[in-house]
Order: sequence, then C-alpha cells, then structure tokens
Amino acid sequence: MANLNKPTKKQRQNTVVQKPNEKIVQEKVSKPETIYSLLIKVVSFSIIILSIIYLSDSKGFFNPDYSNDHTRRKWNAYYEFTKKQPVDVVLVGNSHLYTGLNPENLSTALGASCFILASPGTTMTDTYFALKEAIAVCKPKIAIVETFTMNDYDSHKLKNGVLSDQFKSFAARKNIGQKLQSTPILFTSDNYLPAWSNTLRNHSFIFSDTTQINKNIKLINSVEQPNQGLYLGRYIRFTSGLEDSTLLKYDKPGFVGYDYNLNLPSVEAKMYLRKTIELCKKNNIKLVLMTLPMYYKHVHNYNLYKEEIISSMNNTEQHWLDLQQPYDTTAFGPECFENTVSGNQHMTYYGSRVTAYKLAKYIRQELPNVLPDRTKEIAWKQLFYACDGYFENNPPENDGVSQVLLQNTVIQNGYLVNELCVVPAQGAKKIIIKIDKKNQSLLYGKSIILKVQVEFKTQKMIIDIPLICNLSYDPLKYFVFASEPMNPALNILGISQISVE
Repeated sequence: MANLNKPTKKQRQNTVVQKPNEKIVQEKVSKPETIYSLLIKVVSFSIIILSIIYLSDSKGFFNPDYSNDHTRRKWNAYYEFTKKQPVDVVLVGNSHLYTGLNPENLSTALGASCFILASPGTTMTDTYFALKEAIAVCKPKIAIVETFTMNDYDSHKLKNGVLSDQFKSFAARKNIGQKLQSTPILFTSDNYLPAWSNTLRNHSFIFSDTTQINKNIKLINSVEQPNQGLYLGRYIRFTSGLEDSTLLKYDKPGFVGYDYNLNLPSVEAKMYLRKTIELCKKNNIKLVLMTLPMYYKHVHNYNLYKEEIISSMNNTEQHWLDLQQPYDTTAFGPECFENTVSGNQHMTYYGSRVTAYKLAKYIRQELPNVLPDRTKEIAWKQLFYACDGYFENNPPENDGVSQVLLQNTVIQNGYLVNELCVVPAQGAKKIIIKIDKKNQSLLYGKSIILKVQVEFKTQKMIIDIPLICNLSYDPLKYFVFASEPMNPALNILGISQISVE
C-alpha cells in the first residue's frame, strides 16, 4: 500500500530547488537592512555630536576671554552703529590702523561718520573679506585700506600666532554666506571646523584653562552690557612716545628695526589687493591706500616694498596716502610712536590724532565733494557731540556746560580769533582758541597765554593759563590752541588779556 504522506519525486525536486532560493532572498533582504541601519546609526551619532558642539558654542563654554577682544567689539559696534547712522568712510587693516588713527577726530574733521574695522595681525586676504562684509552691511563713500597687511604670507601656511589672529578676525564677522565663501581661502581643510567652532578650537581648555570655562559658565545667565558711548573702532594702547634712551639705540651698530625687504608682498597679497580695487570699483566706492608710518629711523628698504605694491596694481593710478615716504619729520616726532625698537612699532594716541588730520586733509584735497556734510544733521550731532575732537572742529551748543567767551575778534599781531570757548573734557574742562588759518603764517609750536578771571570755591582771582598749538588737533580751517584739562569747579568769569608767544 502506498504511503500517502510520502512526497513524490517531483515534490522532492521542488523542495530542493526552493530552499536555496529562499536563502538568497533572505540575504538580499537582510543586507540592505544592515547597511541602512548602519547609516542610521552613523547619522544619528553625527547629529548628537553636532548638537552637543552647537549647544556648547551657543552657550559659550569654550569661548576665549572676550574682555579684551576689540575685533569682536568692532564688528558688534559696526552693526549697531549702522542701524542709527550710515558709515561714510570705512577703514580696514590691522593693529597699525586701529592704534594709529583716531576715528573720532577724523569724523569730526570731515563732518562725516568714519569707522575702523581692523583686526590684529590680519593679512590683505582677510582685509578684503572684512571690507566685503562691511560694504554688504552699509556701502560707504570711501574705503581706506592700510598697506601694512601687504606682506609675505600664504593663508594656508600661517604659523600658530598669525593663524590665531585669523581665527579671531573670522569669528568676529557675522555674514554667514560670506564666511562660507572665505573659509577654504583663509584656512586649510583641517581648520575649517575649528574656524567655525570655539568648542573645537578651544577644547583643550578642559586641560589648560578650566578657569576660563568656569568664567564662561557664570556668564551664561548674565546679560551682556551694551557698549557705553560712541565707539568707532579706536584702541588706545600707547600713551607715551619714544624715550631718549630708546632713541639712542637707533644709532648703535647692529640696530635692526623693520626691514621691508624681508617682508615684501606675497603673490596672494598682490592678488587680493587687486580684488579689493575691483570690489571698490564695482560698488562705486573711492579707494584710498594708506601707509601709517613707523619712526623714520626704524625702517629699511621701504622703496622696494612700495615698488612691489605699485607693480602689483599693473601701474594703474590709485589714491595712496603714504605717510612713511615722504616722511614728515615735523608732524611725526618721537612722541607719535610706541617706545620700542622691535620690528612691529605702533603709534601712540597723540600720533593717532596727527594721522587723522593728515587723512582728513588728503580726502578734502583729493576727493572733494565725495562725502556729505552731516554737521547739520541732528542724528549725527547726537552721536558725535563732545566726542574727541568735536569742539576743535565744531562750535559748542548751548548745553549748559560750554561757554563761548569770544567770537570773530582780532587780537595781537592781527590774528583773527574765530572762537574762544570753554568746553567739557572727560570729567574736566578746557579752553580752546581757534585762529583762522587764512592769510596767517604757521602757528604750530607757538603758545597763547591767557590772563583769566576765575572763581574757585567763592574766591576770585586772576590766573595765567597757557594754551599750546600742535598738529595733534589740526582742523582744515583753524589753528587750534588748547589748554590742559582744568578742574570743572573752576568758574571762568572773563578774559583780561591774550598774548601770543
């Protein structure tokens, strides 16, 4: 009797064929599932890591010490300033610029708004991208580009110190699109992420600077205080000039100083200077190159450097205020420069004012009618009133503090006093005399002695007050004589005598 449960030969053949097919199908199904799950894990892990980095960056756990980060302060202030007032003159460069030029005096001398966007140790390449972002925020009438950024460098071969400065400058800028474009130009691929993330750049704080991490944690819930008063990118670093003992070193054998021949502009620097020229031309902005001076005995082989820059521009004419050569020994004395003979010599606060008036005069002569006159605008006055250089260039208002004691009065030797006034000066007060420059010989270095009737603590007396005229306050129309700051409680009743010495 046949076994009804026993499979036939055909059934057995079908069973044998189907088993390996089922295995193949299972392998085909399981393999993509495995790759898919792996990708999911990788993506999920990456999202978690990136989220942690983003959270850390947003909280600022690994932020560097921002208390003296004036590059970041400049960009923050620039964005805030342009919400209230257009910037007419933007200045870009490195530390030579922001220590070597006073933007308040430049603004009040020109009757315009001038802002410095400069970062320490920056290159011409970085300067180009800074100017590009500045223009995107607010298109100025004039761009000033400092030439000390033109040196021998390659952005992809920067050493730690200069690379750190480039990170700082990059981090301070805010335009995401432009930062993305500039990232592969300014940094090598292994520095892309550190350039964008303080956490990745400063993760070593865990081992080297836990104090800064703890400080950052305390700052998380605090509110950043807005900058008080007018800030236009100035940084007062040096307040005293070259001392006699330092000046003697210039004449000693073996003195080095700064040799331009060792720092001639690189191919990259020349290329980005040309790009800067094209950028300004495209945006109808007047470009002025500016060379801030170092003490004339401090530099060597400057001619070679200047010739390299000129040739890189294909010998096209460009506005260039070169204060290194020809060098003005009367204007730029030892008091204008940092007390050092090391290679990188900056200017003093006094020197920064001298430079501001040199640039103001250059703009008025070479680029007339380019800038608007904002001195009649209420918004401009509200921002600039009583700032450094305001009263030297503009008359005081009826503010309850200032006094105008004389106007349009001829004194000794036929000098026309346009204005003699008492004005506030950083918690004190000072006397300013403006003498018309028209048809007058140079009065720099001279002094005026005022016999002044004063009252101090109910006691009345007559005192002599000397006023000095120098190039650190040099408006286009007036010689300015200014006194030293005086006690604000000193009440000036009148002038009994004016003598020029």
